[in-house]
Amino acid sequence: MKITRKLLCILLGATLSFSVIADRAKRPMHINKVKEIGLEIWTEYNPEWITELVKFKGRSIFTAQTPSKTYPPTAMSWSSYPRMRIDKNELEQVALTTFKTAGANYKVSQKQLKSIEPVNVVYGDLTGYETILSGKAHGDPVDIKIFVGQKEGKGPVTMQVYTLKGKLGHISEHIRRSWTNIKYLN
Repeated sequence: MKITRKLLCILLGATLSFSVIADRAKRPMHINKVKEIGLEIWTEYNPEWITELVKFKGRSIFTAQTPSKTYPPTAMSWSSYPRMRIDKNELEQVALTTFKTAGANYKVSQKQLKSIEPVNVVYGDLTGYETILSGKAHGDPVDIKIFVGQKEGKGPVTMQVYTLKGKLGHISEHIRRSWTNIKYLN
């Protein structure tokens, strides 16, 4: 009798695990083909995130943010540099410079900026480096995740996300669904 209960518990646990994985895989996403920056970017479909292509210092940046009344409030951005080529041996230094520049924009402390250690990661077609920083956006304390990477022979891409301090873990699935599906259009 005890063996049957144990077997039933194992089968039930496996079934529930498979169900969660299957539901996660089927979650609908909005696929944005952003010709201006040469990327295919996935954003949340339900609730649908607000997306916009903006110009900053002559460069196109694709942005997505949670709709109002969504918690935690979150914003993501993507930019690309299609004409730039970075040797893979120099990418870590380029990423570190980018992280420090972005960190200064988010009012990250000098101590934190000096201690950044880029982590090597792969998202979709891109291999590169990321870091997590704490700073301020619009006067609020936030956590920021920044990635710089590229596919060999293509220009680099930057991806950023920020949300309220301590809430980055709450949006980890949003980041995973979006960033792991990033692709160049060409």
